[in-house]
Amino acid sequence: MAAQKKANFVNSEKTLISLYKSLGNLKYDFRNYNLIKLVIAKIKGKIILDIGCGRGFLIDVLNKKGKKTFGIEPNKELIRLAKKNNPNLNIIKGKAEDIDKCFKKKVDTITMVDVLEHIKDDDNQIKKVYKHLNKKSQLILVVPAFPSLYGKRDKNMGHYRRYSKKKLIDLIKKKGFKNIKIRYWNMLGFLPYFISEKILKKELNTKLRTNKKKSIFARAISTILNFWFCLIENNINFGFGLSLICIAEKN
Repeated sequence: MAAQKKANFVNSEKTLISLYKSLGNLKYDFRNYNLIKLVIAKIKGKIILDIGCGRGFLIDVLNKKGKKTFGIEPNKELIRLAKKNNPNLNIIKGKAEDIDKCFKKKVDTITMVDVLEHIKDDDNQIKKVYKHLNKKSQLILVVPAFPSLYGKRDKNMGHYRRYSKKKLIDLIKKKGFKNIKIRYWNMLGFLPYFISEKILKKELNTKLRTNKKKSIFARAISTILNFWFCLIENNINFGFGLSLICIAEKN
């Protein structure tokens, strides 16, 4: 059983690295490009920590805006890719669960974008995060929504769970956070994801988000989707979607 869990972890890590490599420049990925824009618009303060920063897309943009940024990332290959893009990024090698050991500062905003679902003990993780925030500072979370959608892609990506709105609110409220604001995001992807995962029983194809050579039709679709996320998804909460975005203040 232990060997199986270890194999699953290794496979999911390889899947994540492969995904990040295929994304190339952030501008090719209409999903993450617009999600990061939305998250950045909600950030406050000057000192920012991005836990599970991946290729450093978020902290790279914040750096250019004059913020003092830090990233925590366990995968050395993703750190290498981030540093290749911007050698000045301050990224600490470590797991989110080891934040108390590898990061000693307090910050104004902590972001965890598509990270909390990878952590087995999410309750204890929120407790640790709380201690690293200054007074009147905030936590921004992006997690997959609707537990009923849990499927093949979640398993391959190393997700322990998807979240309901209530579960996420209860999780962070009991750790002392207040003024919790939460919304759904990526309504457009809900139906294709449901059909692929629950009806066809196969992982959703995400090639449109990569930097691989595309046909004229695929490029046109990608451009339309980019405008959709920028003008519609980032401004309207439709009440359902593939992700939940949560902002909470330290009490």
